Amino acid sequence: MIRINIKTGNLIKVKCFANKNDLIDYCLSEFCWLVSNDYSSFIDDAEKLANKIWNTDVGQIIKSDLGHNICIAGKVTPVNYLNK
Repeated sequence: MIRINIKTGNLIKVKCFANKNDLIDYCLSEFCWLVSNDYSSFIDDAEKLANKIWNTDVGQIIKSDLGHNICIAGKVTPVNYLNK
């Protein structure tokens, strides 16, 4: 599980994702633009961003192409998540 803070201007959203596929779906809807009919590139960009977010250490910030600052607020390994 990963928790991220997303800052756009003065607005901050907190999002949690149980797995990377949920994060990829969110990146598709929020962080990437479909330009013309290049859908495969659109999917690839979203997957690259999701992988970058997923593999970034807690406390680090990633900037999206659309101007979002994405801060990794926390990560929980699946074993710890199940034991809570």
